[in-house]
Amino acid sequence: MSGYKYIETAIARFIAGRYRSVIEVGAGTNLHTANLLFRTGILIRCVDIIDPPLNSWIPYVKDDVSDPEPGLYQGCDCIYAIRPVEEMIPPLIRLAHSVHADLVVYHLGFEGAARPAPLPGCEVPLHIYVKN
Repeated sequence: MSGYKYIETAIARFIAGRYRSVIEVGAGTNLHTANLLFRTGILIRCVDIIDPPLNSWIPYVKDDVSDPEPGLYQGCDCIYAIRPVEEMIPPLIRLAHSVHADLVVYHLGFEGAARPAPLPGCEVPLHIYVKN
């Protein structure tokens, strides 16, 4: 396995081994990680500011993380984002705190100076910004 599918599969394995209910924020149209987590029974839904992809059977809701609908996130153990833009990090941190969920992020590159250290136990560099 190579490229992004390797990354996304490693993220799914890490999350599935630690959480019971998760929400992917900024899912876009690449739902590989979400699909793997949904098949394990722990993914609640995907969220993005775009309309859900056509022909997707994964629960998907349109929401803006900078002005989120908190009820969509209640009850999840973990909110995660894969390659979010830097501007999403502060609202994601506030959201995770408000619903008492962990926030796990895989970054596109090495952007962001206030990034926490990578989490141990994952094959790719995941970062936890909020731990509840």
